[in-house]
Amino acid sequence: MTDATAKKWLTLAQAAEMLGIHPTTLRRWADNGSIPVYITPGGHRRFLESDVAVFVKHQEQQITPNNQQAWVSYALVETRHRLQTSLPPSGLTAFDGEQREEQRELGKRLLGLIMQHIAMPTDDDSLLIEAQSIAVRYAQNSIANHLSVRDGLEIVMFFRDSLTEAAMQMPQVAQLDHEAQIRLLRKINQIFNTIQLALVEYFHEQLPPGPQS
Repeated sequence: MTDATAKKWLTLAQAAEMLGIHPTTLRRWADNGSIPVYITPGGHRRFLESDVAVFVKHQEQQITPNNQQAWVSYALVETRHRLQTSLPPSGLTAFDGEQREEQRELGKRLLGLIMQHIAMPTDDDSLLIEAQSIAVRYAQNSIANHLSVRDGLEIVMFFRDSLTEAAMQMPQVAQLDHEAQIRLLRKINQIFNTIQLALVEYFHEQLPPGPQS
C-alpha cells in the first residue's frame, strides 16, 4: 500500500488542480522540463503526486512576501511564450536588434522594480519615480522609431497583460486569500498606471500639437 501511495499517478487535469493552475500552463511547464512528467505510450502526460507535492513546496519556498524572484523568472518565460505564440503589437517590429536589446534591459529593470514594489509594505515614491524614468526612455525609443502614442500604449498594455496573467497563474498566488490577491494586483497596476501616464505625458511634451479643430 505504501508503494501504491508513493507511486500514485495524476492526469494532467488532476495535477493542474493540485497546483491551482490551468492545464495549459502545466502542459507547458512539463514540456520545458520545469516539472517531471511521464508520457504514456498513448501520448498522455502523467505526473507523480509526490513530484507535484515537491514542486508545490519548492515554489512556496521561492515565493514569499519578501522574495518575488521566482515570479520574475516565471513572468519572463510567460512573456516570451506570448511573443512567440500570439500576435504581438505591431509597434514591436519597429525596433532593430540593438534597440530590442535595450528594450529587454528596460523590461528587466521594470520586473525588478515591480518585485521591490510588491515586497514593500507601503508605497515607495522613489520606485514610482524610477518607473517614470523607464517610461520616458521607452517613449524616447518609440518616438525615434516614428511610433505613435497609441503604438506605445499598445506595447505597454501587452506586457501589462502578460505580467498580470503570469502572476495570477502561479500556484502561490492562487493560494493567497482574496485580500492578498487584490493587494498584488494593485501593486502591479500602480506601476503600470505610472508608466502609461508618464509615456503619454512625454509624447505630448515632445511632439508638436496636431491641427486645431
